[in-house]
Amino acid sequence: MSRAEAKDLSKRIESYLSIDPDQAPSRYLNLAVSDLYIARDPNMSDLPTEHLRSVLRFWLQLPKVDGVPNVVKIEPEAVRPALGYLILIDIDEENEDFRYALYGSRIAAVSGFDMTGKGVWDLGTNSVIQNFFAACYIAASRLRCPIYTIHEAPPAITVSHWHRLILPLGQGGLVKRFLVCNLPIFKGEVR
Repeated sequence: MSRAEAKDLSKRIESYLSIDPDQAPSRYLNLAVSDLYIARDPNMSDLPTEHLRSVLRFWLQLPKVDGVPNVVKIEPEAVRPALGYLILIDIDEENEDFRYALYGSRIAAVSGFDMTGKGVWDLGTNSVIQNFFAACYIAASRLRCPIYTIHEAPPAITVSHWHRLILPLGQGGLVKRFLVCNLPIFKGEVR
């Protein structure tokens, strides 16, 4: 898959998030991702763990300019329950990529790789997932709001599903970075 395909998919994601479709997201998006769930502006009750809720609570309390928190740095104490499951992603507009400034240690331990310093197109997974991640970041940037996704993990990873909360951060109302809480869950337990 390519960056152009990710942009096209992001438009379908934006459309999906703006309507109440009758179809499952993977079918609507024409995407081969198992057990896919995607939602815009999740409520606390939509999030199954305190890890995710603490990060959303932190984000909601930040001062905003045009709906985007006017901050690009995160104080670790503010999101303590989620430490190890956090990702900071910088938008690399020049290369049309998303660079992992921080890739949580617990995520790396479960996935078997550390993406710190690399881009989404370097991700050690299949191209459908790369495309889906990039499309979600593009959609979150355009919509300027939180996006929550759940998808089945690849068979090589020892978890059943990844729960990903994507939160835009920026300066002067422009989205520059994402704070992401990415939880590996197996049989209802966070790994």
